[in-house]
Amino acid sequence: MTRTKTALTAVVTAAVLAVSACGGGTGGGQQSGQGIASDITIAAVNDQTGPVAYAGVGASKGAALAIDQINEQGFLGDGVTLSLDQVDTAGEIDRAVSEMTKAMGDQKVSAILGPTMAQQAAAVAPMVGQRKVPTVFTQSGADGVVVNDYTFRATAPMESYYDIAAKWLAGKDLKKVSVIYNATYPTFANLGKTVFPKEAEANGITVGQSIEVQSTTQDFTGQAQQIAQANPPAVAMMLIASQAVTFMKQLRQAGYRGQIVGTSVQGSGNAAPAGAAADGLVYPVDFSSAMDSDAAKAFTKAFTEKYGTAPDAYAAEGFDALWWIARGIKAANDSSRDGIRQGLAEVADSGFDGAMGQLTFDGNDMRVNGAMVTWRDGRESLVE
Repeated sequence: MTRTKTALTAVVTAAVLAVSACGGGTGGGQQSGQGIASDITIAAVNDQTGPVAYAGVGASKGAALAIDQINEQGFLGDGVTLSLDQVDTAGEIDRAVSEMTKAMGDQKVSAILGPTMAQQAAAVAPMVGQRKVPTVFTQSGADGVVVNDYTFRATAPMESYYDIAAKWLAGKDLKKVSVIYNATYPTFANLGKTVFPKEAEANGITVGQSIEVQSTTQDFTGQAQQIAQANPPAVAMMLIASQAVTFMKQLRQAGYRGQIVGTSVQGSGNAAPAGAAADGLVYPVDFSSAMDSDAAKAFTKAFTEKYGTAPDAYAAEGFDALWWIARGIKAANDSSRDGIRQGLAEVADSGFDGAMGQLTFDGNDMRVNGAMVTWRDGRESLVE
């Protein structure tokens, strides 16, 4: 998904100009202050195919379940129907820009569930503010996404709850850790270089080796042997899903038998292809179907009944995102675009209990307590 900076700037600039030419809009032709419309359309503009389809598909499934519940409960009033229009961005930045432009120009669309890929989200975020269409992103953990009053994010940045990993390591007396991280991805680079070392120091943990790799790295034989020779009590691994699978296999093949700590990327079954090499892996998540709060159990039950499989974190994020929008509409008593923006901000001020637990916000950006889980024999469970 390589794009030059110049080409991307040209695409975004053209899209912004196109949006400007469309003029303002309030969604569904509704003006602010006119109350809640009988039919409210939310557009989901995210990956349904391509390399990160799992995130977009999961978010949309969770959102669809939320809409079912909102409509069945009459949450927004008798006769009010919320609906979801799905669009596929197929892992492409320019396609995300194009589809977002179309959705924002559609007067029936009152709000948008935005792209999950950080590069797509950052490209469209300025357009969202210019067009004034409330957009709730899931995933999209990089900077440059929540940048104006109309951009919101229903996924807590990984760095905001990764401290629980350092606390868990300290509690297990695993006080020396090697770190390997993908320096190409901003989230992992920040975790590896800054966030984890700071949290490690605060918890009396010494970071020994700190190894950078790139997104193009596919063979970890050298890095695995280097870590195995040092034989630290634990290894903190901040890699994309496919890399993590290869690394864990090669690390175990190199003879390492210590503790591996991953990230939420290893959740949702992404650790499964590593087979026995992933047994005992622990990682912090914003949601797991193993969570035992009443809200999490109710969500897991409803999702499993609808889809025949347990939900992943992406589904929980989409579910909570749509309930955030619905709560915002109700709080503002207004389903216009500006009304939803005001309502989303009002709900964020007080927070709410969602599938991911007690949700709080830093401005328009969600925060969660998170939980540590372990992967063994093909399933997640809460750590002891």
